[in-house]
Amino acid sequence: MKFKPVQLLVFVTLLVAAACAPASRNQKSTSRQGDEFKVIGYYTPGSAEPESLPMEWLTHVNYSFAIPAPSGDTLIPLKDDDRLKRLVKHVHSHGKSVFISIGGWGIGDGGGDDTRFHRMAERPEGQAAFIKSTLAFVRKYELDGVDLDWEYPDEDSPSADQYVTLVQELARQLHADGKKLTAAVISYGKKGYGVKKEAFEAMDWINLMAYDDDYSKDYLAAHAPYALAVQSLDYWINERALPPAKAILGLPFYAKKGFGQYGPGYKQLLADGASAYDDFWKGSFYNGINTIEAKTRLARQRGCSGVMIWEIGLDVADERSLLRAIDRVKRGQ
Repeated sequence: MKFKPVQLLVFVTLLVAAACAPASRNQKSTSRQGDEFKVIGYYTPGSAEPESLPMEWLTHVNYSFAIPAPSGDTLIPLKDDDRLKRLVKHVHSHGKSVFISIGGWGIGDGGGDDTRFHRMAERPEGQAAFIKSTLAFVRKYELDGVDLDWEYPDEDSPSADQYVTLVQELARQLHADGKKLTAAVISYGKKGYGVKKEAFEAMDWINLMAYDDDYSKDYLAAHAPYALAVQSLDYWINERALPPAKAILGLPFYAKKGFGQYGPGYKQLLADGASAYDDFWKGSFYNGINTIEAKTRLARQRGCSGVMIWEIGLDVADERSLLRAIDRVKRGQ
């Protein structure tokens, strides 16, 4: 086919316009989906130097933990806040976000003592003081949000309703400051009902701790098999009606030996001779690359907005990295 000069100019112009036109609204953009898929890492001081965290593979870092005082209504000042300051500087230099995670399992003797949260939440003035203290902490360290790790409000007690009022007001004040509120919750089961629908409606997203199920008769000591990830998503999304876009699937970078006995972190497992592609080594159950990739694909298939990791300081920096495995799935590889 031959074109006159004017016809050729029009034809080329149309081709350029078509190439530059935005994709149809019905056409999915893989790269954009990948950009929006969160990879959230919990970080504990001492597990790794803040500057060593590979921010090219993370979107958010949750500093763990700030601990409520025995009265529950204020946060105990950090004994040494240098690592938090360095972490904020490092993460922000990459354009990513840092949250403070409040609470955790380790409060009190033996862990799992949430009486400080109960003591605070049962009084309106306690909730107000806690929120004031939390906002002051966030502003002092220029943080981007709060991850509330109350383990756990109880369905059959007033604490479930008190949790609702707490997170609704905390979310309101954080959002007014341009900050976000998230929560860490149990993988599934009765304890999960302490987090009511009204509570997670106030959250920006919820981190599902789909691990530590070593007491289950179905999973024995495996603690975090693929089946548990499926069960956790079924519980929260199907049974509890959590919007998938607010669900973040938790992944472990550590091993368990069964019945509450913690094993080595992923880095130490590999140093001891474990395979990066297996899930069991000398009595320790963990998630290798194959399982981490499968769970990340599951999260994307179920419409989750990301995955989170406990704990990112336990990864390695070479081709066996679990964060790299997550990133490959995120990018559609």
